[in-house]
Amino acid sequence: MYPFLGHFGAALPAHRLRAAAAQLRPGPGGGIRPSRGEGWALASGRLYEQHGIAAVLDGGIEGRLALATRLEVRGLPVADRNDAALACSAFELDGARFTAHLGGAYAAAVVDARAEPVLVLAAAGAGGAPLYYHWEPDRGRLCFASALPALLTLLPDLPEQWVRTLPPGTTAVYTRRAGPAVLTGAGPRRSVPAPWTARAEAAAARVPG
Repeated sequence: MYPFLGHFGAALPAHRLRAAAAQLRPGPGGGIRPSRGEGWALASGRLYEQHGIAAVLDGGIEGRLALATRLEVRGLPVADRNDAALACSAFELDGARFTAHLGGAYAAAVVDARAEPVLVLAAAGAGGAPLYYHWEPDRGRLCFASALPALLTLLPDLPEQWVRTLPPGTTAVYTRRAGPAVLTGAGPRRSVPAPWTARAEAAAARVPG
């Protein structure tokens, strides 16, 4: 529905982000909305921000009315009931376990910038929208998108580049830490193999060099 892209970790040139965003479908207002912070960015035709949290979602959430009611009962009214807004409020309520209450077929990315920034990537068990990512260990940077052409525009032109797909039913948390950055599972869903380990552990598609 509304593909997204982003990066987290080391900075990315602004011109590359703009070029990649041009690969996305515009939102209801006819444009692509970006959100940026120190060392991270998200962009989508439908992006929602509140209280230091930014969320994007591609695909669709099922049971939207029930989810909105649950959020409102807990003091998080959702004025804009699009899927990105619902995901944003669900994250504010439940943290990285927010996907436990999201049905449907979707891929989502949330950046929590209320303290040290944290990125959460999620791919629904029902599939529906893929979530591609590429890890650059030498730069400490993760690039991701729910549309492959957008991710390929973000990636540097290096040989032996690999793009991986976040396995369905996976929620992954990424933080900036001393030493190697870590991509790990969150909550009861299965973990994502660290991107710098064996390639056979995750679905991968080779990008021509």
